[in-house]
Amino acid sequence: MLQRFTKLWNTPSIRQLEPLVRQVAEASLEGVLDRIAQRTEGMTISEARGYVRARAAQIVRQQANLAIARHEVADATWKRVIVRAATERLVPQSLRYTVLGVPHRRSLPTAA
Repeated sequence: MLQRFTKLWNTPSIRQLEPLVRQVAEASLEGVLDRIAQRTEGMTISEARGYVRARAAQIVRQQANLAIARHEVADATWKRVIVRAATERLVPQSLRYTVLGVPHRRSLPTAA
């Protein structure tokens, strides 16, 4: 998927983008889960995916700005690709936690 984006917008290589996309998705997951908690019940999978994308938009953009600012080589032109790819990565992760009943990270027991 990233290959299509890099070709369309003449952005850097996948090797440069993938770590940023992963970082943004991981940093956004907690906030997205808080926003969608118990709100996707009764939705079809398509509705839930759209709902997650909509609720994740602001969080992902903020995390992308932070990641780009901390990255040595990244510039603001990468933001569009990073936000899109991170959001697409977040959707199945978020639905796994909510719709399928996988426990939220914070609710997992800690080792003694």
